[in-house]
Amino acid sequence: MTFGAIRQLGEGSMLGSGVTWTRAITPAGASSEVFDGAIALAHRPAGSDFAVLTKVQFRSDVVRGAIEGEAGPAGRGALTITGNGRSDRIIASVSGNWSPRGQDDGAFVQRNEVGFFGAVRHNFDRYEGFDLKGTTLLGGLDLRLGLGERFEIGATGTVRTNLDDKTTSFAFGPQLGFTPAKDVLFIVGYNMTGFRDPDFAAARNTDKGCYATVRMKFDADTFGFLGLGR
Repeated sequence: MTFGAIRQLGEGSMLGSGVTWTRAITPAGASSEVFDGAIALAHRPAGSDFAVLTKVQFRSDVVRGAIEGEAGPAGRGALTITGNGRSDRIIASVSGNWSPRGQDDGAFVQRNEVGFFGAVRHNFDRYEGFDLKGTTLLGGLDLRLGLGERFEIGATGTVRTNLDDKTTSFAFGPQLGFTPAKDVLFIVGYNMTGFRDPDFAAARNTDKGCYATVRMKFDADTFGFLGLGR
């Protein structure tokens, strides 16, 4: 089940919320359940060089009688254990980017970008009677420099710290970007060192090794050919 709502607060500002609940059961009786609810605020005025997104999220993963966390075609969650387990956590994050405007042949362009990401996560984990609760901090920084109209080079770095056991993990490496079409950016990067964290996989590329992402810009005219605004 999925539910979502969005409200425009003013020029370039949006408040949104979403809830997703998924449950899967195998013929043998093993089950998994994932609940994900969030509320987010985005602010990006059309004429601004700065954009910011804040989000508060609650996520719960439950498995019963599972074998390494698998239970049915829709049952993949954060838990990869055998038996019964539960992971509840609250995540608050803020991300933003600054793209200063410059001029090229009299036209305004935005080819350079500085991005940041910060988050705090508190776990309420329980696994076979063990208390694994804790608090984690995560921060990231991205730097990109445009080389003409099609290419860019950059670097990204992310650090994760657990406040309870004092462990720290890093992910960093170079990036190369290419623009094959208007409002589309294809990025290839390589993390020289990294770590895995399913809760932040959608926001940061932290796995060690190569990765590729695609970024696309949508506005009121992107789907104008459908005639929805007429």
